[in-house]
Amino acid sequence: MASVSTKIANMALSHLGVGKQISDITTDQSQEGKACREFYEICRDLVLKGFDWPFATQFVTLGLVEEDPTTEWAFSYRYPSSCIRLRRILSLRNDNRQSRTPYRIGRDDDGKLVYTDQEDAEVEFTFHVTNAEEYPDDFVMAVSLLLANYMAPRLTAGDPFKMGERAIRLYAFQIKNAEVSAVNEEQDEEEPESEFIRTRS
Repeated sequence: MASVSTKIANMALSHLGVGKQISDITTDQSQEGKACREFYEICRDLVLKGFDWPFATQFVTLGLVEEDPTTEWAFSYRYPSSCIRLRRILSLRNDNRQSRTPYRIGRDDDGKLVYTDQEDAEVEFTFHVTNAEEYPDDFVMAVSLLLANYMAPRLTAGDPFKMGERAIRLYAFQIKNAEVSAVNEEQDEEEPESEFIRTRS
């Protein structure tokens, strides 16, 4: 049975109208196989960074590196090794752009750092999920469409029929659908009723 990564590659080829299928993305030596292998990982990672995929969301308390590391920031923490994109430092459960805790990414000789004024900082981030067996269907479809867009010029002689453009439009549509699906699986806290409304009741 073909791996999920190989299935994604073959879906991408189908999006481009390429009739040939590859046997294994890791070993196939055809032009199609080489193109899939060249672009697969970068497309997967770009889709992971695309939005807060629930299946790839993790929370962790950062490891403190130093207090007062600069004149601007109170703390520096080690950037999570499994993080592909840091989403936020936790503060309020339903925070927004105005209430979110400021931070900045930097590095030292040992790797990436997170600078912030938040003590005992806990973060929400997108985990670098490389095991394709864990991918939900909407993620699989999104990766296949982005992969098709990247491979189009190479596999369609310059893409005269704009198959790559079609794939990227479908990709944007797929991401919007995935975002809606993710929101529908959440339950935010309701805003408290105002005193005026409570009095009327």
